Amino acid sequence: MSEADRRGGTPRRPRWLAPALLLAGLLPTLSLGWQALSLGTSAAQQPPGEGEGEPEEADGESGGIADLASDTEDPMRKVLRQIPKDSAVLVNVTARDMPSTPDILNLGKRSTTALERCLADNVDTGVRMRCAVVLESLGDRRALPTLQAAIEDWDPWVRYRVVRALRAMPDASSVEPLLKLYARRDEEPHIRYGVIDALGAMSDKRAVQVLREGLKKKPESERKADERSAHFTALWASRHLMARGTLEGDLRYCLESDDDRLVLEATEAAAEFRSPRLVASLIPLVEHPSVEVRNKAVFALGKIGDKTATAALLAHLPKVREARMLNNIAFALERLDREAFYKSIAETMAHKQAIIRLNAAFVLGDVKHAEGRALLEKALDDPSDFVRTSAIAALGKLGVAEAIPAVERFVGAAQLGVREEAIYALDKLTKGGRADLVHDKLFKIDEPEEHGAVVHRAAVALARAGDVRAEDYLVRCMENGECAVRVVREFLTRHADEQLLERVLVAWTKGRRDLTWLLAERKPAGALPAASGVLGWAWAHEIYDDAKSAMDLLGSLGAPASVAALAPRTKSDDTFVRLHAATAMARLGDAGAAALLTAELDNLAAERMPVFARIVGRIGEAEPRAKLDPSFAERQALPDVPTALAAAAVRLRWDPEQAAFRFLDALASPRGFERDLAELYLRRVRDDKLTWVLRRMLSREGREDTRDRLRVLLDKRG
Repeated sequence: MSEADRRGGTPRRPRWLAPALLLAGLLPTLSLGWQALSLGTSAAQQPPGEGEGEPEEADGESGGIADLASDTEDPMRKVLRQIPKDSAVLVNVTARDMPSTPDILNLGKRSTTALERCLADNVDTGVRMRCAVVLESLGDRRALPTLQAAIEDWDPWVRYRVVRALRAMPDASSVEPLLKLYARRDEEPHIRYGVIDALGAMSDKRAVQVLREGLKKKPESERKADERSAHFTALWASRHLMARGTLEGDLRYCLESDDDRLVLEATEAAAEFRSPRLVASLIPLVEHPSVEVRNKAVFALGKIGDKTATAALLAHLPKVREARMLNNIAFALERLDREAFYKSIAETMAHKQAIIRLNAAFVLGDVKHAEGRALLEKALDDPSDFVRTSAIAALGKLGVAEAIPAVERFVGAAQLGVREEAIYALDKLTKGGRADLVHDKLFKIDEPEEHGAVVHRAAVALARAGDVRAEDYLVRCMENGECAVRVVREFLTRHADEQLLERVLVAWTKGRRDLTWLLAERKPAGALPAASGVLGWAWAHEIYDDAKSAMDLLGSLGAPASVAALAPRTKSDDTFVRLHAATAMARLGDAGAAALLTAELDNLAAERMPVFARIVGRIGEAEPRAKLDPSFAERQALPDVPTALAAAAVRLRWDPEQAAFRFLDALASPRGFERDLAELYLRRVRDDKLTWVLRRMLSREGREDTRDRLRVLLDKRG
């Protein structure tokens, strides 16, 4: 079980934000929804995602204009074409003729001036709100004066979107306008919450003072909303500006408050802050009525690692009635006092209820220490098949060869579940030495139609071990869409022969775009004409996800002649089509591709920069990297944080050690949003080399708040 699962599996976010954003998103949808009904789908609408099957966060490469469409009479297209040329084009535009948000974002920062005029001078509420939303996505700081003036807009929903835009571009000049709005007693609640959140993003001591005062204010009456948790969340975003002793005192206040939302926020923060002085405030929360608070308080105690919490956790262990709490307490106790933990867990393993014994066995496997072997071997005689199965699986996780004889006696068990787990446990304990058992007893099981899940699991296990005996099954499974590519990709990359690769190529031409990077690695015969054909077909039918996939494959195949087919796509109205085309051209050695990519970065909307880093970061060839690296190295030093970190993120994917120190500077930045953006990029690169670099950084880092950030990053990397 991952640490995220033990914590509850959900990233911390403001509890007030969801309803506010729901309302904020709903009202403009209602006000503009008739447009979609009357006009049909926007020219910009694209199927979401690329379908490449990479184990990465979806970044949303959708939106664009049909390049081959002849919509010369379409008013939206006319307006769109004029936006970079005529700053007044949006002043009198109506909601009916207003281009879609993705279409405007494709213009990048060239649209900023027109959007500013729209926000200042258009009288249509829905249009002004759309312009504020796009300005937020663009992140172009040139718009700050216009946004700061629009904070006094007549309409509350426009004001809300303006506040969100100011939050996206934190600047000291925005603090006074936000504080002025914060001071109004007649402001709408959702705007007030947005202002509190924005003040936290400013990283300004004036805002910190106001937020600390708001943290201590209880509502004046039952009719007034309790804003303390919102103030704390905002304050936590600016925690690097506070003395640790001050922050510690505020955390204790929150942990001991009567507001459950505030308590929950503080327990999560305490796990990051890890101060032993918080233990006394956390211990009572182990008995809190809220299951979330209980679990996260125990998690925080384990992370802090102060032995004074041991007695309270041991006392609570016999009272546990849920697996998650048992798991959290076990991990906390194992860290605080291993001897006491094993003594207590032995009592739990003898519990009258089988479900408690089952979960205790699971915990011992997750802890992965040899001390648990004797307890687990004793559980192999449990009357419950489920407890025995859990104990067998746990022994497999321990990796202790001495457990092999105890597990071996269950290979012929009558119960299929027990037999299956015993075989897999033995295979783990022998480091892959029982693949024959997996194949003969599970993959070739009698009546496979009745045990499809058993056969599938065995095939995947054999594939991961590089065993070719399940090859036909895996390929059919992939062709039928029943196996995720991540399951078969490594196996096929290393073991598939040309005949099988031909089948993979056929599946790709039929629409399995998640096979693109497998084909890119193996480069089977026929891939080049297939990719060229798919590109032409997809372009003719305006299916841009397929076109991007074909361009990616062409870029990997090393045929310079493909540049001729790629070059026209760099003039597409769709940002992502241009990026995929220019990246593929760069990989093929085109001399002008580097200039295209850097120009795109300079003009790109801030919210799309992580996608840019992902696409360009895939360039694996040394020569194009060498051509591009100087311009990205130059840009990572720019004062514009989104552009600088996007450039650094490309270099991070190419060489984690080379670029990581730019991110260390960002993690220690006086600007909270730069710290958060650095964390986002570091989380998205899963290279083991980066993990090693981060560990080295932590060992040498002396700034406590930066150490906190590094520890959290390393925890999330497992």
